[in-house]
Amino acid sequence: MDHLAGVAQFKLGMRALAGAVSLVTCSHAGHRYGMTATAVCSAAAEPPTVLACINRSTTTNRAIAKSGVFCVNVLRHEDRELPGLFSGTHKGEGRFRQGEWTRLWSGSPVLSSALVSFDCRVANRLQHGTHSVFLGEVMALHLGRKGKALLYADGQYAKLASLAHGEPLPEGLDYWGE
Repeated sequence: MDHLAGVAQFKLGMRALAGAVSLVTCSHAGHRYGMTATAVCSAAAEPPTVLACINRSTTTNRAIAKSGVFCVNVLRHEDRELPGLFSGTHKGEGRFRQGEWTRLWSGSPVLSSALVSFDCRVANRLQHGTHSVFLGEVMALHLGRKGKALLYADGQYAKLASLAHGEPLPEGLDYWGE
């Protein structure tokens, strides 16, 4: 068995890791930036901190690095059309054409319908390979609408199903085919 994973093997393996879908947004020099991300998680409770891994080649990465702020908007499954707008099919302000957007402490775009939005100041930035790892101290948050998180697994968007409420779980997840 090969102990060193190649890029293709790694990407294939990561498809098995289900992740919540978020929109990481930022405002800098009068422009709004944003991208779809699944590499987001809690980093610490004290002080409240989230971690977001952002490809260094993106304009969102550069805007976060320059502004020192960002917002993580955790999507509900009802928002499943938004990741497509933020994953390269649209540029600049076109990404914000859907949804109700507001601002909190940092001035970064906050999606009103998100499950939760974490408005952050960059506490630290690490560079590794193709990505920057931003540690964001949460300065404000918006608890949005209740619902089930939008997930991404095996190349598809999905939502959780509750075993406690007898919801069906085909192959472990309820998929929307693409």
